[in-house]
Amino acid sequence: METAELLAMAGAVVVGGGVCCAVGLRMSYRRVGPGEALVIERGSRPTRVSFGGAVVWPMLDRAEVLDLSVRKVVVERRGRQGLSCRDGIRVDVRATFLVKVERRPEDVLRVAREVGCARANRSEEVQALLEERFACALANSASTFNIDELLADRSLFIDHVKVELGNELLGFKLERMSLGRLEQTPLDQLDPTNVLDAQGILKLTERATKLAVETSGLKHQPWMGPRERKEEEGRGGEDELEREVERALAQSRTN
Repeated sequence: METAELLAMAGAVVVGGGVCCAVGLRMSYRRVGPGEALVIERGSRPTRVSFGGAVVWPMLDRAEVLDLSVRKVVVERRGRQGLSCRDGIRVDVRATFLVKVERRPEDVLRVAREVGCARANRSEEVQALLEERFACALANSASTFNIDELLADRSLFIDHVKVELGNELLGFKLERMSLGRLEQTPLDQLDPTNVLDAQGILKLTERATKLAVETSGLKHQPWMGPRERKEEEGRGGEDELEREVERALAQSRTN
């Protein structure tokens, strides 16, 4: 075989090999969207993270996509599961937490390692993973406030919850927290045999009695100015509070 023919064959092999290599690279290249991360593992090598795309070799690499979009976790505690304040009075709460994985390799790797990409991509799994952590932070924070303090300044309560949570969220970051419900738990939903609930019932009873004494004198006044009339109009809510107290006390006696 002449030299020219050998060179031609060699050139064809090189070109063919280059084409095959280019096709192989193209077929092995995986691209992810702007709200995703690609996590690539290969044996004992360090796990890699890519936010655009990377070559994933079949039989050698294992790659998973992690969704970086915001997830919602809702925590609701009502009735006998309501949060107990420092003065023993319970509050019903519904809090919404928005969490996400930061676009940083260390955060992506932590979530991939401690949670797993498949679980972290499902909203219901994230809810199950983080709900108890958020509920504990809510309960611990509520226990540092009296009910009047809690209801007077929601933002202060939210700030306290964020401090309580810290950064221990399995790699997720808290983006925002909001309160959809924050109100006193109805007395008829409390448990008189529970020490904390009994303390709360006693506090509310004392409050209702004090309000009743302060407003009882208004009935004997022949004329009421704007301020006095406003107080008189507010007696409806106080009377309802007294009725709730009576119902709760009656329940405690029957138990």
